Amino acid sequence: MSAGRLSVRPVEDKSAFLALMLASWGSHSMMIDLTVYDCATLDLLGIAGKDGAFLAYASWTMHDDVALLCALHSVAPGQGAAIQLLEAVKAAARARGAVRLKAMLTNDNMPGMIFYQKCGFRFSRLHMEAIDNFRSVVPGIVRTGYMDIPIHDALELEIAL
Repeated sequence: MSAGRLSVRPVEDKSAFLALMLASWGSHSMMIDLTVYDCATLDLLGIAGKDGAFLAYASWTMHDDVALLCALHSVAPGQGAAIQLLEAVKAAARARGAVRLKAMLTNDNMPGMIFYQKCGFRFSRLHMEAIDNFRSVVPGIVRTGYMDIPIHDALELEIAL
């Protein structure tokens, strides 16, 4: 799939994405619906620029008729790559029979909250202290995030497909 000079494609070598996750979040395990997923084992789409370098990654999976977006990470914010990649995930999820797409953010992720709401997602659940509890399984999860906000809770968003 191609959008202008950007190209969406499956990512076979996940090493750069996993390193990015470790640097950003302290783990490549993510929680959606209070279930832990290892992004190393999930489908990974990337959007690459003209030079072939990836500008954004999306790790996702299916659970029944719901697609779960485990990680959407832009390497080059502000270029529209994440929006195009999100549309590609939605299309791939619909092709697999998904009727909804869920994402989960930590309470500090203000840019993510803005992004997902602008893309039509709605808040569906608040999981108080979910990240605090998740640290008992994955102790390396960062404790402070955007603007040094302490990370404790998980916010779930979803959109109908």
